[in-house]
Amino acid sequence: MDSWFGVELSPGANREEIVRKLLSAFADEWVAGYYYMYTAMAVKGPHAETIAEIFMKEAQEEIGKHARMIAERLQDFDVDPPRDFARLYEISGCKYPQLPEDPYDVDGFIIAAVKAEICAIKAYKDLFDLTHGVDPATEELAEDLLRDEVRHRTEMVNLLTKDGIES
Repeated sequence: MDSWFGVELSPGANREEIVRKLLSAFADEWVAGYYYMYTAMAVKGPHAETIAEIFMKEAQEEIGKHARMIAERLQDFDVDPPRDFARLYEISGCKYPQLPEDPYDVDGFIIAAVKAEICAIKAYKDLFDLTHGVDPATEELAEDLLRDEVRHRTEMVNLLTKDGIES
């Protein structure tokens, strides 16, 4: 076992790759949170209030829970998360899909969120695979975040109208 600033890693663990993926995941959560907040404020139409509430709740979970959890793990590695939002977007592995121009295109906003959640699921699966058996704390973090992102994707898919599902 290799100990680096108190982090116990098994032989074969790639510290730099783990930190890189954690930084990217931190950025992903902030980017998703921003777009979810934007959607909550921009969406219009008959169900806009309900959709806005759902997106604002998702944004708070992405930033308030997920980003915080990742930042705490980064601190275990004695690494600070980026302070500059432009840097966050730069290192994000899940660039947010194009949002619709039409604020009444509720399905368009939801489809963008579903695509973002699919990217997050892949990112956390990759982090889980990278850390499985060599970094138990990050492995567990990835598993917890993966579970949440799958739930988010399902919740978003369930919001789509029949026309949106066929898109």
